[in-house]
This record gives sequence, structure tokens and C-alpha cells, in this order.
Amino acid sequence: MAKSKFKINLRNRQHRIAIITIIMAVILIAISIILFNLFNKAYNDYEGNSPSNIVNNGLAASEDGNLFYTKFDSGFKIYKYDIKSGNEKAIYPVNAKYLNVFSGYVYFIDGSNGNIKRITVSGTDELLLKDSICSHLYVTKDWIYYIDNKENNTIYRMSMYDFASEKLAEENAASIMVNDDFLYFINYLDNNSIYRLNLSTKEVSAVLRQHTIFYTIKNNKIYYTNTSDESYIYSMNLDGSESKRVEGVKGWFLSSSSSDSDHLYFKSTTGSLKKVNLQTLNQMTVSNDDCAYINIINNFIVYLNQDDNSYYLLDLLTGNGRILR
Repeated sequence: MAKSKFKINLRNRQHRIAIITIIMAVILIAISIILFNLFNKAYNDYEGNSPSNIVNNGLAASEDGNLFYTKFDSGFKIYKYDIKSGNEKAIYPVNAKYLNVFSGYVYFIDGSNGNIKRITVSGTDELLLKDSICSHLYVTKDWIYYIDNKENNTIYRMSMYDFASEKLAEENAASIMVNDDFLYFINYLDNNSIYRLNLSTKEVSAVLRQHTIFYTIKNNKIYYTNTSDESYIYSMNLDGSESKRVEGVKGWFLSSSSSDSDHLYFKSTTGSLKKVNLQTLNQMTVSNDDCAYINIINNFIVYLNQDDNSYYLLDLLTGNGRILR
């Protein structure tokens, strides 16, 4: 017996109900996908940038597959770069410094006046958070840390819940770096020595009474440039004990990344951008540019090329670089 072909009859009530049901299911699936993409972005859940990048002027930050940085062609603007597609677009006209991106917002210091501001990642809804002359902005889940240069470079933090400010220390800080329960800083009134502040007790103590400018924290060690020893890089414990030279490695603008546990990045004494394996001490040249202010974001490095005073974006996976200015 031959099988009869099924035909849709719109005059048939059951057929109409079936078609409407299918259409509604497709619409609901489409809406679910849109809502998932809208509300399940890969937001940063702890910090808006790395402490190492902030010490190096916070040139760039990232969130949800996008890089954010300031470009200076045709005026100062914050740009958003889609890593996957390569699309780049200006989102806000401002000379932004110390960039942090956290939970859908871009935090920055306005270079024209030193104010701390916030916008959305699409470049809307500017909000003034602090009217002063500030630097070294570092945003976390609970706190916004910064130096108030207008108040003798004192260290402050601001609540992420109500944006109320709290003074943490009277010491004059040239830079800050938060690591677990301590805030480390360069005390420029004490020969640019490294100090640390206990964030629970507010107690301040010296870690290294020796002139330095360049430092970073990696694998529970402080690495710093010893300007008294031909700019050799040294390591020491977080309390300042067991300071020792990293043999054969000299450099400035130290930088580190949590995604690369093996290497320390730095500007060599010849000017090139290098990295050293902290276990084997093998060194590798990353770029021959005369680099400064090394920022590491995932598989990218943003740095200032002092040969032409321009900022560059270097893709570590492909080795391709391009100018940002």
C-alpha cells in the first residue's frame, strides 16, 4: 500500500496550530541566544587591569574579547579593538590614562585635568568620580586605588559601592601596586625606596631602602631594577628579605603577566624589548624597538617606542605589530 504524502493545509486548525508552535519556538530560541549574549559577557570579575600595567602607565586594558586603548591621531580618543574580528572604532574623545575595564565600564584618568572618570564600554554615560589631579588608577571588585597628586601624592582608595574616598597613607607615592593584602609603593621622599602598606591595619613599613623606579611582583617575588648595581634586575621576598641579583639580566620598565608564569618582560640596556625565563635565565628579544611602559594584555603587548615617540600594539602570537599613533 503506497504511503500518502503529508500536505500542510492552512485551513486545518491542527496544522495551523503546529505551524504557529514551530514559529514561536524558533522566535524563543532566537531571543534566548540574544539574551544569553547580552547578559553573559566575559566580564572581568576581580580587577580592571593588572597592577604591573598600572605601574607602566596603564596604556591598555581588555574585557570580553576587546582591547581598549588611547590613540592620538586626530585628537585624543579611546578606541575599542575586537580581537577576533580585528575591527577597531573610537568610542570616546578623551586623553585617557591608566585605563581599567571592569564589568562593562571603562575607568580612566582624564589627562587634561587629572580627574577620575567612568564611561560604558560603548562610550556613553560619562560619570565624574573624583575631581582632583590623580594618577596610578587601579580598579578592583571592591575598591578603586589611586594617588592624589593634588594632596602631596598621598594614597587613597574609593569604594566601588558608593564612591566614597578614604585616605590610606600620608607618604608621598610615585607609583602603587596592590598584591593580596598589601599595597606596595615607591616613596620618593625616601630616595625612591619600596614601601608597603598593610590594607587591613594601615601600617606602613619599608621593604627596600634603596633607590629604584622600576619594579613588579611575580610568583610571590618582587623584581626591581637596582640602579646602584649597573641596572641589574634583582629579586626579593615580599617582605624585602633575600634580595639577590638575577644574573646576566639588566633592564628597566619591568612588566609581568599572570598568563605567563615563566617570563619577566623588560627594556634591556640596549633598548630592545626582551623577556627572560626566570627558571633558566634564557633571554629572548621580543622587539628591537626602543621600548618603554610595557603593558601586557593576554597575547598582546602595548608599549611606547621611544625611537619615534609612538605607541605600538604587538601581537605575540603572530609577531605582527602596528602603530597606535
